[in-house]
Amino acid sequence: MRIRSKIMLGTGLVVVIVAGFVLDTLYDGGAFRTIEPHFDGKCEKIAGAVGAEDITVDPDTGLAYISSHDRRLWMRTGETEGAIYRYRAGSLASPLEFPHDFDGQFHPHGIGLWKNPAGHDRLFVVNHPNSGQSGSKMDSSLSQVEVFEVLEEGLRHVRTVKPDGGYSLNDVTPDGPDTFYASIDRGSETTLGRTIETFARLARGGIARGDESGIRRIKGGLVYPNGISVSPDGNHLIVAETTGGRLLAYEIGDDGDRLELVAEADAGTASDNVEWAEDGSFWIGAHPNALAFPGHAKDERSRSPSQVLRVTFDGNSFGIEEVYLNDGNPISGSSVAAPMGNRFLLGSVFEPFFLDCSRGRE
Repeated sequence: MRIRSKIMLGTGLVVVIVAGFVLDTLYDGGAFRTIEPHFDGKCEKIAGAVGAEDITVDPDTGLAYISSHDRRLWMRTGETEGAIYRYRAGSLASPLEFPHDFDGQFHPHGIGLWKNPAGHDRLFVVNHPNSGQSGSKMDSSLSQVEVFEVLEEGLRHVRTVKPDGGYSLNDVTPDGPDTFYASIDRGSETTLGRTIETFARLARGGIARGDESGIRRIKGGLVYPNGISVSPDGNHLIVAETTGGRLLAYEIGDDGDRLELVAEADAGTASDNVEWAEDGSFWIGAHPNALAFPGHAKDERSRSPSQVLRVTFDGNSFGIEEVYLNDGNPISGSSVAAPMGNRFLLGSVFEPFFLDCSRGRE
């Protein structure tokens, strides 16, 4: 075979491989998905908390804790601080900022509530202080977990827990007053590495285990794991991949470090945070067209469809039901659906409001 023919053949193979990768990315990212908005219920806009990226509800009090951060302003200036708000589902009142005594940059991301039967409850918060690198503050930020006691008057900071590497944490779920799991959405430690990892869908994410001494990686090989939550009975850890598209269930060993994969399913969407309902199901805020999300991140006028899934898990397999779907209006970039009775709170990464939704016709 002539050298020219070999070059043409090699070039053709490269083009075919690249084209296949691009088409696969477009398909998995939802670019070809037909969006037919639906919801059997009613939603009200609740202003006051910008970028309500994660929301968790106290099942005893009915109060929701909201992780809020104006990320567009953060990307532009690197200086804006975030906050935790509280809100009662169905009240339709403005959420109230919940004071805290943390002395440092506070850029909250995923949150998790530990219900303490013998004392004050604790709120665990993934925090992303600036790293000092140039460029986007979101992509180059550090990761750590802040542990707070929940008091009547506000949050009392207990400790900061830092990881054993520069990987990026996303969500956190406590399984005790001092122990927790966190999702490592990207294992790369540089801005460029994290960008490549995200768009190439590299399996460099994983699961971290944290306690009073620090945070350490205990599992890898995941593709942008995002939402993470311990089941109410404490037996399973649920993980939702965003660009990987999978729902994963791990059985938790006696020491907490051993995780055995017992169930896996294709969610058919880019899943975000995971929240449990009273009936034992868990709910996910998701991005049905993930490729529209980067445009929305840059410009609020560019809309990104929102989706809510209700998922059942019987210990062996998942059942997935789509509860809500929109075309980017009235809310874009949904990241969490926190259920409470016949209601759920739908938060997003960038919007200056969240939705308080009731299921069924009134």
